[in-house]
Amino acid sequence: MEIINKVAILISWPRELDMFSEFSKNVLGEVVIIADDFIYTRNERLESGKSLVNFLNKKKIDYVLLSEVIGKIKYKVLLSTAETYQEKVTFYSYFKYIYSISIGSTIERFRLSKFFVRIISHPLTGDGRYAKKFRKYPVERILGINTIKYPTGLDINKLAYPKRQWKDVFDIYLCHSVIDYNLIVEKFSEVKCIRIGYPKYENLPSVKYAKNIIYNDFKSIDKSKQLILWMPTIVGIKGEIIDNINVWLPIITRLLAKYNVLISVHPKLMVLNPEMTSYLAKLGFLVNMKKARNLSVLYQASDLVLCDYGASVLSAVYMKKKLILLNSPSEKYINWREERKYVDDDVRKEVSAFNLNDGVDLIKQINNDIKYNNISKRNSLKERYFGKDCEYKNTKEIFDKLIK
Repeated sequence: MEIINKVAILISWPRELDMFSEFSKNVLGEVVIIADDFIYTRNERLESGKSLVNFLNKKKIDYVLLSEVIGKIKYKVLLSTAETYQEKVTFYSYFKYIYSISIGSTIERFRLSKFFVRIISHPLTGDGRYAKKFRKYPVERILGINTIKYPTGLDINKLAYPKRQWKDVFDIYLCHSVIDYNLIVEKFSEVKCIRIGYPKYENLPSVKYAKNIIYNDFKSIDKSKQLILWMPTIVGIKGEIIDNINVWLPIITRLLAKYNVLISVHPKLMVLNPEMTSYLAKLGFLVNMKKARNLSVLYQASDLVLCDYGASVLSAVYMKKKLILLNSPSEKYINWREERKYVDDDVRKEVSAFNLNDGVDLIKQINNDIKYNNISKRNSLKERYFGKDCEYKNTKEIFDKLIK
């Protein structure tokens, strides 16, 4: 196998280019982009490889195909988000599949998972009725000598993070905050962890410059109105997608008379429901259609951010934005998250969060928050979750040593 003395980045989705961009500039320098062109069976990933390659070609970004280098070339350093895997059916994977659709689904049906989580910290459901016959095999050790896990946000649960299957896959874990750092060192005490903050939100444009980018991208925008950024995530449980956009539309559309509302639909949801964006645009929303949009521009340009769950909640905290959370009407989903202790659920205790039947109060809160500024609270919230700002000097020295 050929060994190449370079840093490579394994890219699974177009949005990951934005994740790596600033870190690559500040720390890595010249890198090789490996485009994941594997074929997957999950619905939202059926065309992901083709979409990624088309995007890279459109942007004229140099890359190599994963299918062409795996097993043939190994890079001195490999960074990955752990989103890439090979699907293989084995005796173990088939046994787990049988267990999941029989015993696991029975545990789900009779709602016994909470009991097992309390007793042994595991629901014992396997993947339940959504189980697959194949097992996912990581590719990082095949591609890299020194393998590094790159963080994708704080959309993590304290019970399952880091994933057990990562234990012997990565040598170094890069972390956003003290939260994911502590979770990793607690479970994988022998690995090296480095806190890097959110590189994609470093070197921010000014608010004025960011707003001008939005004005240029959306010609019909009313510049006299303030901008609300709506960042819904893809809300789902093991293959079941739970709508948290349409259910809120009757309330959020009321804001359009007074504010510009820019919605950024989750890339995976755009694949599953490609008509969603045109529908929202017809209603009068500004819809982010760029696959690898610089999210720091969206946050920086906004006067207030609406989120529901996931990484966008912590991104808004990191960016010190005025933040309001929209709860899912699905009790099943809420209970599922509480069982797994998701990090962004902790934020719900510290900022305003509303249910569907609180529409009037939600609009009042939005009007009030946009009017008043409480920067000291937002500063302290960021420091509580992320600690002090990170310095890249030591991180760059570590990477320089790895490549020698």
